[in-house]
Amino acid sequence: MKNVSLILGLVIVCACTSIDRSFSDGMEVIPVKVDHPTKDPASFLEKIELVPLETNDSSLTSIGRKVMYDKEDNLLAILSKSAVYTFTGEGRYIGNSKKRIGQGPQEYSFVVDMNYNPYLKGIDFLNPYGTVYIYSPAFEFISQRKFQPESVVNHLMALDADHDIFLPGEFSEVLFADRKTQRITPIPYEGTISGDNGLSSQNNLFHIGDDAYFVPSGLNYYLYRIDAKEKKLVPIIYLDFGKYEVKEEDLPGSAGGKRTDSDEMRRKLSEDVQVRRKYVKSNCVVPMLKLFSDEYVYVYFVKKNMGMGSHFIYNRKKRKGALLEEEAPFSMYPGFVLADNVLFALCEPDWIERVTDRKLMSAEEIRKMEALKEDDNPVVVKYYLK
Repeated sequence: MKNVSLILGLVIVCACTSIDRSFSDGMEVIPVKVDHPTKDPASFLEKIELVPLETNDSSLTSIGRKVMYDKEDNLLAILSKSAVYTFTGEGRYIGNSKKRIGQGPQEYSFVVDMNYNPYLKGIDFLNPYGTVYIYSPAFEFISQRKFQPESVVNHLMALDADHDIFLPGEFSEVLFADRKTQRITPIPYEGTISGDNGLSSQNNLFHIGDDAYFVPSGLNYYLYRIDAKEKKLVPIIYLDFGKYEVKEEDLPGSAGGKRTDSDEMRRKLSEDVQVRRKYVKSNCVVPMLKLFSDEYVYVYFVKKNMGMGSHFIYNRKKRKGALLEEEAPFSMYPGFVLADNVLFALCEPDWIERVTDRKLMSAEEIRKMEALKEDDNPVVVKYYLK
């Protein structure tokens, strides 16, 4: 069994009550269910399909730190250790970046994040010091760009042909970067209650059509639209956990994310962050993954660090939500992207029986499942939402 640590040791519960608040115009409030799980997955799932990734000596990989899918160009990319592996949406192997690791002018030595760049039709590789290498899906070198952020960065996305956005590792802010002027503009955001809680596989920055969006990691109930022209974040969705909502004033420690020039203050802040993280992990309902499309919102959350977690899916047009808890009647696998009405997950082959329901699969999909071998590459699970 490979890389199941992504979800082991987690549990989930849900909330159905919402509380009255005052929000800015246009804010959508999603009442997250925590107490009323469904017993019938067919009530919110249309079908389940599998896409086994081609397995050969060059393509062999694991789930990795990040998985990315671009619907427009039908591209799947997996960041595993220091290399990126690419596949088509049908699972055909394209290539890997191992040949690009090195010290040469068209090579990289370390990558903390990767994201698809639709403006250059390539994949951006980010190192922590602000250098971005761009390669084609077959890993032909396209170009390189450099920025000089004040601190290390760990996530990026191209906003358009001339601008990027970065997430620094320490602060609750985003960095707008202009490629022509090399100017970096930090913009703080609010709402982070505990910054270290969440899964590293969270896709924080993504596009839906022509618009760009930001989902903060950790315990933060807000989802944002990125206004690249005005250089600001606009909160558009609030996840309302009702009576399970965590109140910052009730917590020990600190959320972190503050700037200080004092080494002593930094040390104290780091200690306070760890105190809060441990408390939240042990005592609270925590959203670990948050995804959304024009039609749906998906939240994977856990309670008190037990079990495998629960999955909440909300239809934004019908204004109806459904909760699937562990083993009731099967355990969904945490998703990595939500494209239209399809939730994509990447799972090791020996877990497929556990994270699917034969009642929602065609004979062909069941045949694919039964043909899987334990040493095969991971499998893309496509949950079609109603």
